[in-house]
Amino acid sequence: MVETIPPRLPIAWRNMLFRCKHCGEKCCGLTPEVSEEDVEKIRRVKPSFNPHLTPEGRMILVGEKGFCPFLKNRLCTIHDYKPLLCRLYPFYPVEKKVLERLLSLPEDVEVVKHGSDEYVFLFDEQCPGVGEGDPVDFRKLLEAFLASKSSACSF
Repeated sequence: MVETIPPRLPIAWRNMLFRCKHCGEKCCGLTPEVSEEDVEKIRRVKPSFNPHLTPEGRMILVGEKGFCPFLKNRLCTIHDYKPLLCRLYPFYPVEKKVLERLLSLPEDVEVVKHGSDEYVFLFDEQCPGVGEGDPVDFRKLLEAFLASKSSACSF
């Protein structure tokens, strides 16, 4: 199967704004993969938690009607213990050199350096909090991503 790259990817720009609207519309309808580390954190507040196992053996968060099992009244009941991908949403870091092989990056792209590596962020354009609120601290998001043992997780 040959995958095609869309002509335009949603790439985060400098001084991009974001404020979570606590709507649960997009992020809590995803089925993010969780790591053992994520599961351990969640079990601190929900000891009986067991992630859903996919046929491929991936652990994911999914509850009734496809929404996160920890979403109650449009609020996250494990906010301080959320899995990495939930904490990063609607952003996801990608090595700059990987994207540069596929497409031309916009001039105003936000580039975050970590040692000799450079990262840019893709984002979910459907998230209603994008473009509102305060400037995003992409360095902080990248540090959380790199510090996690589960940086290979996906949505």
